[in-house]
Amino acid sequence: MKKTALVLTLVIFLLAFNYVFAINPDREYFMTPDSVSWNYEQLKITTKDNYRLNTWIYEANIENKKDTVIILAYPDAGNMSYFVYYAAILANEGYTVVTFDYRGFGKSDDFEIQPEYLYYTEFALDLEAVVDNISKKFKDKQIGIWGMSMGTTIASRAYPAIKGKIDFIIGEGFVTDTSAIIDRYIARDKELLLPEKSSIYEKAIQSIKLPLLIFTASKDEITTHQDALILQETLGNRCKVVEYDGDHLTGFQLDAENIGFGTWYVKQINSFLENS
Repeated sequence: MKKTALVLTLVIFLLAFNYVFAINPDREYFMTPDSVSWNYEQLKITTKDNYRLNTWIYEANIENKKDTVIILAYPDAGNMSYFVYYAAILANEGYTVVTFDYRGFGKSDDFEIQPEYLYYTEFALDLEAVVDNISKKFKDKQIGIWGMSMGTTIASRAYPAIKGKIDFIIGEGFVTDTSAIIDRYIARDKELLLPEKSSIYEKAIQSIKLPLLIFTASKDEITTHQDALILQETLGNRCKVVEYDGDHLTGFQLDAENIGFGTWYVKQINSFLENS
């Protein structure tokens, strides 16, 4: 993996996702799995309301192939090309990795988006369709969702519909209370809107009965470490919280100069899955 391309990815990632919380899709891919010489399958998946989603399935490194599929539900900006390095690193670790674009993002079907919404319930339908398709395609593997920021909202919101088809959830910048996010942005003189009552989301997230790993950032003032601990009290021992020193969604970059990009993060995922 070329260092210059990785640096560019990190710059774009930080500009797009650090405390944005405004839906900002990018239709153009700035790289593909081919950019890092990774074998993958491109798949078109149709939702139950007839939206076509573009999907990439990263082949697991055959030398340490695991019986595990990780589906990425990314944050609220960009598209899945922003996560090529992330996905390839997990695939190199032996995981089959699936990335997809929400409707209105990347090469998925058009969908009118108002950026001031925290999320769209339709994105949960997108994740449902991906999980349904992938669970049939990989019947012999355990399947989990890796959500990041808005992606944790989508994973939690979709959970009641997919709970029999997934085995675990990993989340970073975990949204545990949608109304709290709105209030924190009001305090910053910024307006965000909810697509539905916060009680609907609360009911969905509190119904989670799978192993759940939450990464929290010490400097994150929007999706806080304390939020995760409160959720952990509700869900019990099946919920594990790991805090790192950094800002919102910077866990993958932790100590990258010394131990390598993603090394610490992947180690936490490996440990979590081995002990779940």
